[in-house]
Amino acid sequence: MLLHSFPNIGRVYVTVRARSQEESETRFWNNVITAPPFDPLRERYGDALDGFIRDKVAIVGGDIAEDNLGFTDEEAQRIADDIDVIINSAGNVTFNPTLESGLRTNVVGIQNVIAFTKRMKRPRLIHISTCFVAGNRSGAVWENDDVIGYFPRKSELKGVQFSVEQEIQDCARMSERAREEAKDAMRIANFREHARKRLNEEMRDADDPDALGLAVARERKVWIRNRLTALGIERAKFWGWPNIYTYTKALGEQLVAAETGIVRSIVRPSIVESANTYPFPGWNEGFTTTAPIIFMALKGQRQIPANEKLILDITPVDEVAAVMLAVAAQACVEEPKLVYQAATGDTNPNTMERIIRLVGLFRRQQELEKKDGLRLFREISARIEPFRVSPERFDSASLPMMNRTAKKASTCSTGRARAGAVAAMKASSIG
Repeated sequence: MLLHSFPNIGRVYVTVRARSQEESETRFWNNVITAPPFDPLRERYGDALDGFIRDKVAIVGGDIAEDNLGFTDEEAQRIADDIDVIINSAGNVTFNPTLESGLRTNVVGIQNVIAFTKRMKRPRLIHISTCFVAGNRSGAVWENDDVIGYFPRKSELKGVQFSVEQEIQDCARMSERAREEAKDAMRIANFREHARKRLNEEMRDADDPDALGLAVARERKVWIRNRLTALGIERAKFWGWPNIYTYTKALGEQLVAAETGIVRSIVRPSIVESANTYPFPGWNEGFTTTAPIIFMALKGQRQIPANEKLILDITPVDEVAAVMLAVAAQACVEEPKLVYQAATGDTNPNTMERIIRLVGLFRRQQELEKKDGLRLFREISARIEPFRVSPERFDSASLPMMNRTAKKASTCSTGRARAGAVAAMKASSIG
């Protein structure tokens, strides 16, 4: 969008994480430039696109989890001297990664980006966050709300102070304690027991010292990972965030907000969904939030669980990109606001009830346009539309209920088969 709208821009540095500069270049030319968002540029430049991109875009490696973003000191300074503004959209978007993994990208990574920004002649940083740093909180969340020291349960936990620096230190101690717990004699014995069981299940020699050693190390690694995830979820939920993702993104925001010596701004998109116009209406990448709802409805699932007044705050991806570019442009000429929220729930609320109705209309259109099968059947099928139900009804009368019933039937069937096998063995023994 930047290259298409502003072709006279000087240069864009793009970090593509990889093991080498050559691999970064390969990933960009094979996976990035071939994607649909570059279609408008392909239409404009045709065979000259390759030359235009090479003239305007500099591909660099880089990893925000490393000092200097993974560059040598000289390379970092050369890039910093040549740029006017940094747009940081890197992040770990898994809802509940291990606590260490979430912190490495969403917190330590931000510290590294800030340090790199300070190398610039005029430091300017646009940081991409998420509206859901608001956490488990109802009501309006304003752009001018306090960022530093915020946590969702602030009004509930009177007198409690929240410090991002303290959180980083406490989480580091939690990680160290988890590793110490893994050295406990009982846990080591437990790892060994599970390792032997796994090797036997895989028809491998559980008495082979090398195989057993690797299997024990794997069990220990899995236990630490699960332990750190559980501790991270517990900590996030205590402060009022629903998961590790929103917790660590909130910590990263507070680091950016605390840097008053640089020009900085935070852009908070809500749920990023299919494009409105650019590169074309409906473009998307991946299986995003509404996709499972649409998929289930098109496959014939009628009951969709949702609270009656639930607003699903979705924002088209191209409009989010436009906000990012606009704030970056503003930062180049004046101090922008600290926070910009790219959301729709306030001025154009999209309730789940409305989404389900629209999906139903789309399904009807799809069914009526089909050419195969009987016309009467298609007419009937087109009118079997999805409808909203409470989560409680969905759990008791739809897919979860069917899943439980199937598992119960499978267990009973397996039990009968085992009983039959035992009876057959006894009969064989008597015979």
